[in-house]
Amino acid sequence: MSAGPIVASGVGILLLVVTAYVLIGGTLTTTEVLVEAQSSLAAQQEARMRTAIAIQETALNNQTLYVELENTGSEPIVDVAAIDVYIYRDGTPHYTGDWTVVDISPDDIHPGMLDPGETLFLAVRFEGNSPGYVQVVTGNGVSSSAYVR
Repeated sequence: MSAGPIVASGVGILLLVVTAYVLIGGTLTTTEVLVEAQSSLAAQQEARMRTAIAIQETALNNQTLYVELENTGSEPIVDVAAIDVYIYRDGTPHYTGDWTVVDISPDDIHPGMLDPGETLFLAVRFEGNSPGYVQVVTGNGVSSSAYVR
């Protein structure tokens, strides 16, 4: 009896084992990435549920709109720079990236962050007609809006 069939069978079995190892490793890696993504999504949704903001006051002064925004939720807004401001004038919304933080009051716990109970004072510069409505959106998608009086 020749050794050829035994060697071929051994190589075939070895290839099956290597293929199974590669497939199982890839499946485990994919499963790990999926579980991590789902956990991250759940954490983001949980933080969003605890986030709430409310526009307390608005005021116009020439081409600047002043907005007083209070964090009424239980989640701090860490990235204040990620806030988006939209103004509505002439019947259409306009995104404005031209806003600055005037003050955060009181800002004792985490300076530069909008903690629960703190108020953020924004100055929003615009051109053209005065806006009739303003909407502020946090980085995680929570928003508040108010008429400009």
